[in-house]
Amino acid sequence: MRKATWTLIAIMLLASFSQVYAYENQHLFNIDIYITVSPSGTAFVKLSAQLKDPFYLNYFENLSQTNPQRAEKEFHDFVYSLIYGNFKRDVEKQSKEALIVVPEEGPVKLGKNWTAVVTFKIYNYLMEKNQTLQSSVYGPMQFLFKNRVFEYSWRKLTMILPKDAYLINLAPKPKELIENVASWENGYYLPIVVITFDSSVYEAIMNKTAENTTKFVPFDEFLAKTAKSIQIYYDPLSGLVQFNATFEGVNATSYHETKIKEEFNKTMNVQEINSKIEDSKVLVWGKAKPKVDYKESLTKKTWTANITLPFRFDKISVKSPTTLEIKSQKMDGKNVTIVVEQKKGICGPGAILLIAILSLLARRR
Repeated sequence: MRKATWTLIAIMLLASFSQVYAYENQHLFNIDIYITVSPSGTAFVKLSAQLKDPFYLNYFENLSQTNPQRAEKEFHDFVYSLIYGNFKRDVEKQSKEALIVVPEEGPVKLGKNWTAVVTFKIYNYLMEKNQTLQSSVYGPMQFLFKNRVFEYSWRKLTMILPKDAYLINLAPKPKELIENVASWENGYYLPIVVITFDSSVYEAIMNKTAENTTKFVPFDEFLAKTAKSIQIYYDPLSGLVQFNATFEGVNATSYHETKIKEEFNKTMNVQEINSKIEDSKVLVWGKAKPKVDYKESLTKKTWTANITLPFRFDKISVKSPTTLEIKSQKMDGKNVTIVVEQKKGICGPGAILLIAILSLLARRR
């Protein structure tokens, strides 16, 4: 498909949207949006907001003079509901695949002078389609406030796309595009994005030919065609699992490498993760904190660690510290249960108590 065709489709879509969403601009905040797209298609979103409505500026200023804690909480909830809540609602309404994940401390961080920064991730922001990655959410957004619908208007939207991606389509046309960093001004939409990491796919689409193209390998196909093995080293004394995973058999791209790490992050309580592509292998290693059931008796300590892996592995090997004994292990390719025991020494508290009791009984005799 030629670039002109992509642009025409985008213009028609956005034109049809504008006829339906003919609303006033939201008047409450100045908003700047920054979106960084990883090679896997995940979007890291940051919205910087500054309250500008005179009525609410006056309301929060007056409230802060008499009850600063309440003013801060109400402003936090105001930002959460209007900026984060409206954005989240639009994304979920458009796409069943897109998933918004917020930081552990929450999406809203307050600043000075009634400003705030809202951060979150959108998994599956770009989705695989016809050997490309295309935006799963796009078009005009709504801003609901007091049972009225406004445009989710912003001053500037900056999008940073992967450096090695080929841009097939960005619509509307950005005001500025330098080295895969695009920016738009005074809008109320998420742009249409279509990229690929394969130069031959890019050339084929631009030249409307499918000759001599190299097939882009979707992630599910990549997983199905790779031999997957993982080594797990569980140390109950540190409370961590170390893992070394190998995906072998398909030439991987940075898209596949990043996608693998994100699946580990989504499934396991990852504390640290690294990766590299080596020949036809992707190597991933790191540390995670498993769910653990701990029990202690007079003679031993027992840890039962339950680990859920992000994929079904063909081969799993389990190791433990040499000072501890793996009593048992169960695995089905994706779920691993490890039981580790540590026997108590003869001078432990239980043994001392037992000796004291026996001595007391001997004296009574």
